[in-house]
Amino acid sequence: MNNSFKKFIFLVLLGICLLKPADFRADIVYPARLELTETEPGVFNVFFTLPVINGKVIKASPILPGTCNNLSEPKITGTAYSKNLSWKISCNEEPFYGKQIGIEGLQGSQVEILLVINLLDGRSFNKKLSPSMAYFEVPYPPGFLELLKTGTFKGARTMLLQHYFYLLVFGLIFLLKVKNRKKYYLFLFLSILTGYFLGNFELIKIPGWMFPVSVLIALLLLGLKTSGLQNIQFSSLLILVPGLFLGNLLSIEKIDLVLTPGEELVFAIFFSLGIALGLLLVVILFSQLKNILKYFKVYKKFLPALSIIIGSLSLGLLIFELSLFWRTTSMLPQIPGISLLFILLIPLLISRRNLLASGFSFAIFSVFGLILLMNGFSIPYAEIMLLGLILLSLVFNLLKPVTPRIFFLVNITIGAVLAGNILGSYANDNLSFPLARSIGYLAMAIFLIGMIAGILPKRSTSKMYHRVWGLLLLSFGLMFFGNLFLEEYFDSLASEYVNGILPVPILSLILLIFTIIAWPRNRRIHKQMNLETRKPLLSISLLVLALILLPFHFGIKNPWYEAQKLDKQGMKLVMENVLSNTYTAFNEEDEEKLFEALSQNVDAELLDNVYLDSRRRLSMGLREGAEVSVEEVKLNELGDPAQKTDSDIFEYPVKWTVTARVRHLKHIHYRKNSYTGTVALKSIDNQWKISKISLSSEDRKVMAASNL
Repeated sequence: MNNSFKKFIFLVLLGICLLKPADFRADIVYPARLELTETEPGVFNVFFTLPVINGKVIKASPILPGTCNNLSEPKITGTAYSKNLSWKISCNEEPFYGKQIGIEGLQGSQVEILLVINLLDGRSFNKKLSPSMAYFEVPYPPGFLELLKTGTFKGARTMLLQHYFYLLVFGLIFLLKVKNRKKYYLFLFLSILTGYFLGNFELIKIPGWMFPVSVLIALLLLGLKTSGLQNIQFSSLLILVPGLFLGNLLSIEKIDLVLTPGEELVFAIFFSLGIALGLLLVVILFSQLKNILKYFKVYKKFLPALSIIIGSLSLGLLIFELSLFWRTTSMLPQIPGISLLFILLIPLLISRRNLLASGFSFAIFSVFGLILLMNGFSIPYAEIMLLGLILLSLVFNLLKPVTPRIFFLVNITIGAVLAGNILGSYANDNLSFPLARSIGYLAMAIFLIGMIAGILPKRSTSKMYHRVWGLLLLSFGLMFFGNLFLEEYFDSLASEYVNGILPVPILSLILLIFTIIAWPRNRRIHKQMNLETRKPLLSISLLVLALILLPFHFGIKNPWYEAQKLDKQGMKLVMENVLSNTYTAFNEEDEEKLFEALSQNVDAELLDNVYLDSRRRLSMGLREGAEVSVEEVKLNELGDPAQKTDSDIFEYPVKWTVTARVRHLKHIHYRKNSYTGTVALKSIDNQWKISKISLSSEDRKVMAASNL
């Protein structure tokens, strides 16, 4: 008892010593800059920028080490807002370590200069120079012992600063029953380590809320299971997912040392040692507390109340953490709704005996779909196919008591591939680090599948829960169906119609005929034999397929179509289609395909002007390396046509908006360009093309992806 109590007090005091306040860093944009880049041993390119204030340049000059000599004269360039000087120096192959670099002439000004030094060994120094601190001494490289001390201390301290980490370990020690605890803690450490190194290599990135939310969900279910209030199947392997998230959060911790790539690897190893030390300290701390309770023989009596307390605390904290989403809606998870619906469907289909295998199957096939997307293969009509699979699964679940094994295998394989491909496509279009963020969301999906499957009772014991869950998902599926078809499909039908095309959904018509034929009928002989009418499982499945396959139709030319006889609503659809096709043509990387798409919507005499002007306006003000793609073209207003100069030409005053996605290396934002002008449409062989376009005003706005 005495030894356990002493260890407990010692660990508490040690933890308090390590919990000193965390520091924070922020990036600042500097109008003045001194940059030295080493190109050869001892040879540097120097770039010096000074701001122009009230038409005058600050009289400041760089102070370099005395061993450095100019190899070239400074070349002066600049703009109305800055003066730039660039030249080359030689420092006799002597390293900069221990030497001072600064700026002379800042006294009496408020100018701050960013000093950047890039060395051949991979080190990069960034320092702010100000009138009060105008010099920077380049530090010597850290030694092995300094890396060991800093890395270990930083790893342990960072672990012990994670508040939910304490709650997680406390719940594992007091509530989770495992046969080999030492082995389990080793697996937990390896999951944290995996998240840490994957985060360092930018292979997984998660939002900050994922770790606390996953911990609180796990502890809530553990509390319910231990207290006996709910019969829950809880897989101890699911705790490894919060460990993965914790490691990913640790990977974003900033370090003060400037390291080479090799030193960064050594530091990461010592940081991992600190993680192990922090985990060990907390495990020993709570284990000793558990031993104290056992010594006084109150542990078993205390356990039911403790499980209720932990469950209640987890529920309250979970509500608090989730309140972030309705206070700040832009923080909502960036997950396609159709993929989320499939994730919620899987627990309904799987049985408890194959929970682990189902989770791994989903992980493997969804990652496969993600890899296909990242390698440039986007599955055509993936959303429609996945929606059809979901609706068929829900029909089977409601009408058939037991899901056939082959049907489940088809769901988990094809559905997971489609869900991963859709998630990757969405992340690639809207998020920075799309691969890393997609993997993070898939890890959370596996965690949710396991948790929901553990909560749902077996179908044999309670059909009501499965029926309610299935009806809830079916209602969401029908909402997605309505959103997908009412907004997109019927708009496309109207667009085809005003362009002289009659859509014929031949596949849907054939399936509809088979639906009617296969519908079960209650004949007289069935009534006489007191036989129940069989459930229309096949017919409803065929009907679902018929609805899903509506977009796959044949287009035939409308023999009664005359372009000149369209009303204003029809011309509005035509104008929006032509403008949309014109702008989205610039998403083509192949110039020949781009011109071919433009030629189908723009008159030949106007083609070159439209190409050059649209390309200039879409890329105006962009940095080098940025990628632009048109996402949406919306017609805001179509006025009355002007006086016709030709029977085939209609000229309209128009207002329209073009939304384009701009992808930079580290982030994505959107541009909304609003235009006002006149657009003339010309009918050439019953096909509308732009024959004239003139702009009277243009307004550009930059928007964050979350505010779109």
